[in-house]
Amino acid sequence: MNPLLIYFREEYIELWSLDTNGRLLPVMYNSSNQLPLYFLLSGEEILMNKYAKDAYLNNETNAFGDFWKNLENNSISYDRFASNNSFSTLLPYVLKEAVLPLVAKSHFHTNLSDLLKETNTAVLFDSFVEEKHKEIILNLFFEIIGFDPNSILSFDYFDSFREIQIKYKAITQSDSFILANISCGNFYFHLIGKHSPLHLAKKVLEGKGQDPILDCVLDFLAEIVQAKGSMLKYIDIKKELKNDAIAILNKIPDGLVIHTVRNNNLDVNPLKISFHKNEIEGRINNRQSLNFIQNEFDSFRKQNNAEQLPIFLEGEIINKSVFRDFFNTTYSKVNFEEDDFNSNIIISCVNRLLTKENLISDNRQTPTTPIQTSPKGTSPPVVNTPPVVNTPPRVNTPPVVNTPPRVNSPPVVNTPPMVNSPPVVNSPSRVNTPPIVKIPPPPPPPPPIKKK
Repeated sequence: MNPLLIYFREEYIELWSLDTNGRLLPVMYNSSNQLPLYFLLSGEEILMNKYAKDAYLNNETNAFGDFWKNLENNSISYDRFASNNSFSTLLPYVLKEAVLPLVAKSHFHTNLSDLLKETNTAVLFDSFVEEKHKEIILNLFFEIIGFDPNSILSFDYFDSFREIQIKYKAITQSDSFILANISCGNFYFHLIGKHSPLHLAKKVLEGKGQDPILDCVLDFLAEIVQAKGSMLKYIDIKKELKNDAIAILNKIPDGLVIHTVRNNNLDVNPLKISFHKNEIEGRINNRQSLNFIQNEFDSFRKQNNAEQLPIFLEGEIINKSVFRDFFNTTYSKVNFEEDDFNSNIIISCVNRLLTKENLISDNRQTPTTPIQTSPKGTSPPVVNTPPVVNTPPRVNTPPVVNTPPRVNSPPVVNTPPMVNSPPVVNSPSRVNTPPIVKIPPPPPPPPPIKKK
């Protein structure tokens, strides 16, 4: 059976496999292989699609988002089938009840049970994902979805990244390097070594991982909100204002910017803003945000004796011109992301999964033995715990995958039809009425006779 790769990104997960000719194949669900990490409760059904994302961005009830921020947040919960569930269970439930059954049937021509036990499955987390978040997700994959621990592997992102760069001949087998990435609005610096464990050090600049122009707008707006009396933390204000800042960016070329912020979380609602673009351009010219990044990056390299190591910029945002120009003119040995990098890292993981096939087959003969033969950094964080596949799922309700999403259908109109009353034209009273005949007016009187 062909392998299945589940790739966790910032805003969505991607599903990949191979076709019969061994070529990379997107595994489609609802016409896309990218499933947004947003969720919407529609009755007892969990939706994971663009409608769920739109609902969350519109602050609708029973919509959930900010996946990586809320994964550990136990204060966020939802009621379903008369039980209360944590935010972290949304993803495994929708995968088990809706996504994977369809994937098993349409792409692997099997059922969910065989998919979980027989398909060679790999999980790849993007570079920014914390180890504790990986562990939460993989544990729930075993406990709720029911994956056989002997049929699923978790590949280390930095190991895959390093393998590709060696193939590109950007580094050699004996080189260490620094990887800089932007995700979830944060700036990440990673020191990657040449021996296991590869990941040696990390530094996170919260709120600095975005276009410097956007960052200047956010700083400007946050200062205004605080001056108006908001009690929120500065970084939380910037997170709340991100969509408004993007809207303001489109207005800056006009010169005078007039904008109204409507957000109850800011303690100032509505907030009417009016300023000239010069106020923003002055901040950009000062390179305030880039100077801060440079100071923090230099400190990170010095603390880790990494000032001579090559630098790799990974991800879409950090490879935009404003950051490329900054790194290229400030540092040496800077490597930019190739156009085909994303597909190459996916192919690399799928091929590595195929090479594990014999190992996985051997381990299936002793399912009670945890996988310990994979080197550190390429095995799931939780493989050293006893498998829990024999534990019944937390929710024993039947899957609801056959019910079409309610939000996709137009609302049902319950107004009774008006065609049941007999047409007026069939009324007998009107049929028997004779037609109205107009009587012509009487002739005018003769003119008076004049007397002679």
